[in-house]
Amino acid sequence: MSDFDALVRATLAIYVDSLRQSLAALGRHVWIVGLVPAYTLVLQLVAGLAMNLGFAGGFLVFLAVAACASSFLAVIGEAICHGRVRFDEISQTFGRFFGRIITVFFMFWIVKLLLGMIVSTNPDLLWVMIAVNTGIFVVFNPIPELIYQGRNDGMALLEDAVQFTRDNLVEWLVPLALMLVPFFLIDPQIGFLVMARLGVQNGLDLVISVVAGWLPLSGVALTLAATALASVLIVWAMLFRGFLFKALYESGRRQRVFASRARG
Repeated sequence: MSDFDALVRATLAIYVDSLRQSLAALGRHVWIVGLVPAYTLVLQLVAGLAMNLGFAGGFLVFLAVAACASSFLAVIGEAICHGRVRFDEISQTFGRFFGRIITVFFMFWIVKLLLGMIVSTNPDLLWVMIAVNTGIFVVFNPIPELIYQGRNDGMALLEDAVQFTRDNLVEWLVPLALMLVPFFLIDPQIGFLVMARLGVQNGLDLVISVVAGWLPLSGVALTLAATALASVLIVWAMLFRGFLFKALYESGRRQRVFASRARG
């Protein structure tokens, strides 16, 4: 067996194991699905209240997004570590990774601000913004997992993301590409826009827009069904990513090749 064949076998085994673990975790913590629309509603309410507050309103939304992201990642992290988070403990999760998330958000906000200034002066350069955001989406994709499974903050966390992506580019991006297939099937442009704009605030809406196109329903029934299914998909995807990241982060390619050969 060649090293390439052994690596492929080892990677497929990790995918299967991550899929099995993510489905089992979803079954044990199915209530987490309700957090996705709940946090989305909270952020919409905060955005509505902050609409006329100017800079202070924008800062308030910024803090609310960071707090909700911290809570969601903390709950996902507990589920992946086979812990059990009770609903009455949710209040303790909003500050767990708050500082780490604020730092990351601020760094990317600076990049977004600079890109916005460039595009505002020359609208023809919109493709540059989309290209840079897509690159950020790919290179820094494992940041959510590093926030609750890693040990570093700030620039060190970003460096860890780059290193992980470089070491596990194919293994990490293949499942991600498959998750984005529905968006590209609708329209390739939509797929790239999702890669460029997917975030905490609009994640549920983007997935709902895809799910709704595949459901044979209409009206309120379509809205409820699409929201429920989209929430399940988001939670499952985050659990799958978490287990996959854990497996890849704790082993290198040489270790996986060696283990695959040992298993025969």
